[in-house]
Amino acid sequence: MSVRKFVAANAREGLARIRRELGDDAVVLSTRPHPQGLELVASAYGDLAVPVASEVPDAAGSSRILAELGRLRGMLQNQLAGLAWGAARRRDPLRIEILQTLFAAGFGSTLARSLAARLPRGLTPDAAQRWLRQVLIRNLPVLGREADLLAKGGCYALVGSTGAGKTTTLAKLAARGVDAHGAAQVALVAADAYRIGAASQLTVYADLLGVSLHVAADQISLAQLLPQLTAKKLILIDTAGLAPSDPRTREVKALDALGVRRLAVISANQQGAAIEQAMTHFGQGAAACILTKLDETPQPGAALDSLIRHRLTLAYISGGQRVPEDLHAPNAAYLIDRALKGAQLATPYALEAEDWPLFAGVEAERAECRAPKSVNAA
Repeated sequence: MSVRKFVAANAREGLARIRRELGDDAVVLSTRPHPQGLELVASAYGDLAVPVASEVPDAAGSSRILAELGRLRGMLQNQLAGLAWGAARRRDPLRIEILQTLFAAGFGSTLARSLAARLPRGLTPDAAQRWLRQVLIRNLPVLGREADLLAKGGCYALVGSTGAGKTTTLAKLAARGVDAHGAAQVALVAADAYRIGAASQLTVYADLLGVSLHVAADQISLAQLLPQLTAKKLILIDTAGLAPSDPRTREVKALDALGVRRLAVISANQQGAAIEQAMTHFGQGAAACILTKLDETPQPGAALDSLIRHRLTLAYISGGQRVPEDLHAPNAAYLIDRALKGAQLATPYALEAEDWPLFAGVEAERAECRAPKSVNAA
């Protein structure tokens, strides 16, 4: 913590100097008489979280004071946010209702506040909900049937987190590819060198579909294999599932140099934070996205929120283990309606009326932590 002493003739002059040199949000830690008038010990607010014991004689006491100030500030911030929420509810109830609908459906704060801010004036409650539905449908990027990836053919690699359902999804895509092009024009490549039995599982699917299966132990062998498969209309590559934080996720982007288009496989039944991590690490630069495990997802709002914000096109949705029946082209209206219906589920995790002011306080505290601290020049 950067603590400074100021000596001034009086309190007014001292406070003016503190405000001028440390900024308007500076905190006065202590005051005491001085032969020249008054001595003030102060610190910039942004430095309060890093106390340094040697900077002031009573550092231990100052540290306790700072901790108490921080606690009181947090309590006051939550109280004010709750009051602001109540005032906003009275002043603009439709916007608050839109926010509540989106939060309850699993959509995140960033998208929810952006949409609520754009709500047209003068709408009835029913019209506001219809407006919200149409805006979400219009902004959810889905691949049209005329642009179906399987019908066009090409070389695609399925990438994503461990357990996202890549291998089963690949089998569903292969079955649809056989229907579109014939078994002789479809090839599967097992490029998962980490999971034991990955190639064996693909062998079963390849035998059932009558398509060829090839194994690539690493990027070098994959680079050597792909030119041999150029005659195939559709090549599907099964890659290793990795945690988004795994450094090996960098290998995923190396597929681009081989002329392979990546399809990010995202499991929709995860928490929003996990979906965001997977979208950030596997979705960037991907040709499209496949949402899996929708049958296990009562509230798909978080997954749709991430697709909208990252502007990643949704190519297919999957729910269930049947091959290939449980693979479908996405329908934006169906997905948005399902997400909004999820807001009406009665679960122990749904916020009650008295919870919303507290929720507003938590959101305000998070926003304060995310906001960059302003630097005031002296």
